[in-house]
Amino acid sequence: MLDKQIKILFSAGIIFIQLFVFFGSIAQTQDLYFKFPILEPGVYKVSEGQLKDLGFDNIEGVSIFGNPGMLPQKLDSLQLTLREIPSKIIGNDVFFFAYGPDQIIVNEDGVNFQPHLYSDTLFYMVGNKIKGNEILEGNNPPAGPIAVGNLFLIQSKKWEETNLLNSGRAWYSQPLFIGQSLTFSFELPSGQSGPSKIKLGLMSQSLADNVFRVFAGGQNIGQSTILPIPNTTYGIKGREKSEEFEIPESTESKMDFRVNYQSPNPNGTGYLDYALLATPYPSDKIGSGLFYNLDGDNSFSFSTAKTTWKIKNTYEITEESDRIFLGKGEMVVAFEPNGVKAITDFELANTSLRTDDSDPQLLIITHKSLLSQAQRLSSHKNQKGIQSSVVVLEDIYDSFGYGNRDVTAIRNLIAFHFHYSGGLKNVLFFGKGTYDYKSKQGGRPNLVPTYSSRNSLNPLTTYSSDDFFGFVDWGQGQWDESNAGDEQLQIGVGRIPAISVSEAGEMVNKIIAYENGENNRGEWKRNLAFFADDADNNIHLRDAEVHYGYLSKNHPEYLIKKLYLDRFEQQRSGSAQSSPLAKAALKSTIEEGVLILNYIGHGNETVLSAERVFTVSDLYDWPENPLLPLIVTATCEFGRHDSPFIRSGAEEFLFAEKKGAIGLLTTGRPVFSSVNFALNTAFVESVFEKDNGETRDLGEIFRLTKNNSLNGPFNRNFSLLGDPSLKLAIPELTTQTDPVWDVVLETETDTLRALQRIQIKGKIIDPITGAMLPTSSGTYDIQITDKAQTITSLGDESPPTEFLEEINVLFRGKGEVKDGEFISDVFIPKNIDSNIGTAKIRLFASLNQGDEAIGAIQIPIGGTASYTSNDKLGPDIALRFGQNQSDASGSFPFSNLPLTILLEDESGINISSQANGHDIELTINDQSPIILNQFFKAKNNGFELGEINTLLADLKEGKNTITVSAWDNVGNSSKMTQEIEIKGSLQLKILEHGTYPNPTTESSKFRIAHNRPNETINLELKIYSIYGSEIFSMQRRYVEADFLLDGIEWNFFRSTTKYPVKGTYIYTLMLISEKDNSSETKSGKIIIQ
Repeated sequence: MLDKQIKILFSAGIIFIQLFVFFGSIAQTQDLYFKFPILEPGVYKVSEGQLKDLGFDNIEGVSIFGNPGMLPQKLDSLQLTLREIPSKIIGNDVFFFAYGPDQIIVNEDGVNFQPHLYSDTLFYMVGNKIKGNEILEGNNPPAGPIAVGNLFLIQSKKWEETNLLNSGRAWYSQPLFIGQSLTFSFELPSGQSGPSKIKLGLMSQSLADNVFRVFAGGQNIGQSTILPIPNTTYGIKGREKSEEFEIPESTESKMDFRVNYQSPNPNGTGYLDYALLATPYPSDKIGSGLFYNLDGDNSFSFSTAKTTWKIKNTYEITEESDRIFLGKGEMVVAFEPNGVKAITDFELANTSLRTDDSDPQLLIITHKSLLSQAQRLSSHKNQKGIQSSVVVLEDIYDSFGYGNRDVTAIRNLIAFHFHYSGGLKNVLFFGKGTYDYKSKQGGRPNLVPTYSSRNSLNPLTTYSSDDFFGFVDWGQGQWDESNAGDEQLQIGVGRIPAISVSEAGEMVNKIIAYENGENNRGEWKRNLAFFADDADNNIHLRDAEVHYGYLSKNHPEYLIKKLYLDRFEQQRSGSAQSSPLAKAALKSTIEEGVLILNYIGHGNETVLSAERVFTVSDLYDWPENPLLPLIVTATCEFGRHDSPFIRSGAEEFLFAEKKGAIGLLTTGRPVFSSVNFALNTAFVESVFEKDNGETRDLGEIFRLTKNNSLNGPFNRNFSLLGDPSLKLAIPELTTQTDPVWDVVLETETDTLRALQRIQIKGKIIDPITGAMLPTSSGTYDIQITDKAQTITSLGDESPPTEFLEEINVLFRGKGEVKDGEFISDVFIPKNIDSNIGTAKIRLFASLNQGDEAIGAIQIPIGGTASYTSNDKLGPDIALRFGQNQSDASGSFPFSNLPLTILLEDESGINISSQANGHDIELTINDQSPIILNQFFKAKNNGFELGEINTLLADLKEGKNTITVSAWDNVGNSSKMTQEIEIKGSLQLKILEHGTYPNPTTESSKFRIAHNRPNETINLELKIYSIYGSEIFSMQRRYVEADFLLDGIEWNFFRSTTKYPVKGTYIYTLMLISEKDNSSETKSGKIIIQ
């Protein structure tokens, strides 16, 4: 395959390349395309000799291919073909007309300017002729009178220094403050035949009427007044206006212009967008160049001294005589063949994507700098049965953009696969994209560009979006910024906005681990959380309650945690508020594991809520966690991923090493709460639905979410940051529960009652076939909750608001799945709400084959069973301490000590919070008791025996008194007190250390145990030769470190090691506590064979 970077330069007949024979030989076996740059419109030529040197047989067999300016957004089938532009062979050269990157468009609205958003150079291609498009002689000269009318030379200037809101396509000059001026000039060819016209694109920011005064050649030629902008947070931030001015006829060869800005508003600023200068020349005396007819349909006479081509449009050009009819807006280009510029710079274009017959389900589009990680992800997807392909931008631009940077070329590639392959479901943009397509402002790179809105001045309707790339049906893509312009996504689109190989690699690691189920099995997958802000009359809380109501009714298998800010006490410092309790609750919820975290409320790029319940700096002190949530942020700007300067909270969540999130559905600009509610509603109603029994991937969820919440430009900034082909870790199997059995009455029961002993049986079901899976085995977890109760918020910023919550858990247990079936004995506690309502029985099974199952039933609950208990004794309580679950004899070197509480009672253990004072309580050294109900779980398929695993935190050096009290389900209580001694906790100690395998041949892993679990610990590993020279070192930070630090690896081949020879080496391991800076170092030997 040819290296697409090979360039060929022709200058003064000398060819700077030594591959002529090579190109000539391959020209016989495959299509060749070479791209070349054009900077300004005009007639150009390529010689027959050049074409032969490039590998083409003859001059008649080539065509020129291209598109004027940017590719059209609206999709039609022609855009998926290479379009030949008109050309003509004159002598031994191919002549053709080519536009530059910027376009001047003349229509009923006048003269308009369309700059190229993505490049200052426009590429065309030369290649083997397809159908041909020759410049032919025009029709017969027009009859009737011939006028020597005026044709206009139009020149342009574009300023691209300021993007006011750092959003959208519009760029302007540097700001003009009050009294300041901007000067510029145009060259004027001689022979002008009347006054010129200049059209200025202007923009201003002022709270009062403001004025641009325009001067030409030192003379005031007019002024333009622009209306003020509103003084509101989300009002429009600038007003645009275009204005034309007439300039008296001049004999000067250059015209100087000055634009002066004035405003009574002291903070007013003005900007220039563009300038168009139209200068008239008589048709029979025009020089070489491109001229426009601006004065209506007419017949013109021309000099025969020059060759004249009439340009109706890019693909329709004719050669005319000295009499030409021109419609308004049509052009002529006049030239002398000997004076035409020759193309001298060719680069081989790789158009192989146009013949790609692969049929990917997932298309990964990336920058060449991230290719290795994109390919690693693609390989993983293929192993998972998802057909995946990777393409790099340069090849897309060559194949579908004639070599030009253009986001529509990317869309056209996607449309090609969508229509001609048929299997495409999702597209992943693998790399960061910004609104700064031409890198005018610097900052982080624009690796994989995104689509930007036309609007750049309204904070609520300017946006960047990858949705554009999902509009791949014929006729889609114009995407006008109005409700009428809304379009439906045909495929899922997502983005991983990595800026480096390390970031890309971290996200690929997360995806692979998540999809392979590495260290993330368990019932955390049935946990959901809503975090609602407390402002705006608690509208965010009320919106969350609507979503909770839908999920509770339609998907009762999920446990929903309500982190409503208005239920947490807040602290004030001046005008600022904070809520350490809410912040801690958010952190612990994510640490415990939550499938989806849904945030509703205020925010910005780096912060959630005015109380700062989350800031990006918080991630630094979050521990590593394989239980990665999907995060939905219905807020302002938190998901902004197109800024070259700001790293948003969403991006930080994605790329946080071994923690954070697996993906985000998030907003990148300010949004209305009503828009967020509609979008969140569409998400909630889509995320757990299945298609033919199978879980939807994120791309399909996102597609349906957007399509079902269209709202003009107001929700277009809502993006999927993550892998669209990834499926949430929702168990693929379900549980089916038999009718509940009353053990005492020996009959089925349709209502749960207090003091009722029941038995729950069920099966593991494949939802696709509906069949039981008799070979499945493993464990299950069961939870029964009482009816939801009404809770009232505190009313800190908004009035107290009522909401429902299932706060009363009646039973939590675990047992065995055997031969596809499970059974659980349950004792309903005395302490329930006696009113009739609806209870939920939720089940989660972890099977030995790696599968998981989830399910729930809803059943009436209320009243009390006819039950007489002979149980008069409280629960038996036993305490086990430390990693080895020993008794209290001896001492422990830990200030944070694991505790296991074993509880047993013939009536089961009460964990219901319905009755005050009947909780499981832990008291440390006579401090306030800690309620442990939520940590208790019965085991062995029953209710009599269970345990709690918790942590005794911040124990003092010396003697500590531990007291545990508990109640059974019929109202008996017990208490146990035990004294333990903490000795040696004041200094960090390494308790064990070692390396394995040892001896080793290619890598060595280290294991180290210490006495400071749950603290932040820094580790430093160093390897030395026996002569004392350091050959390897690494550092690692452990937030809330485990007792045992494992998986620390020294790989001789992949690390920065000075490659060791066989022999003995010394390692040192040092731990440092961030709490008190205490440390210890241990060393040992490694033998390399």
